[in-house]
Amino acid sequence: MLLDLHDSFLKTKIINSNVFYKEELESTNREAKKLISNYGIVACDKQTHGHGRHGRKWISTPYKDLAFTIIIPNDCNINGQNLVDIACESIVFNLQKLDVEPTIKYPNDIYIKDKKIAGVLCEQIITDKITAPIIGIGINVNSNLNDLKLVKDKLYTSLFIELGQKTNRKNLLKDIVEKIDDIIQKQVYQ
Repeated sequence: MLLDLHDSFLKTKIINSNVFYKEELESTNREAKKLISNYGIVACDKQTHGHGRHGRKWISTPYKDLAFTIIIPNDCNINGQNLVDIACESIVFNLQKLDVEPTIKYPNDIYIKDKKIAGVLCEQIITDKITAPIIGIGINVNSNLNDLKLVKDKLYTSLFIELGQKTNRKNLLKDIVEKIDDIIQKQVYQ
């Protein structure tokens, strides 16, 4: 099922609530670099060339997992690793609400037991008019064991495997972005 994302579904104060959604993208981070001044979130249902740190491949099962990028306003003055930490904390917080016990594997991954469920990638975008960080997030949401067999280099899991039921991807994305926004607000306006 396609993600049904529209501009008014997010309640954020720092992160722009405008959403750029396309069914298929090479990479949400790459697309965010092009759209940096107009949107806050870039998302797709099928990411064909997702990547993590050091150019490692990130594979998302089309129409089952989450692949999205958050464009952070530069005036927040939060460094890259701090943003990664905020994103990881937000993912963990929201996964715990679903009754799983995730842990952060420093510097940018989320695990359940010894299996990876999510990854975060922060990149700095610099153009002639704008400098801003972006946070790419990939989460295995509704992948099953057969889907994850495609990834051979590590052990992976998903919320579906851990919980035995599907999770609403739109609600999870909304909850994570709003939690990130909330943490940034507290850090910027203290």
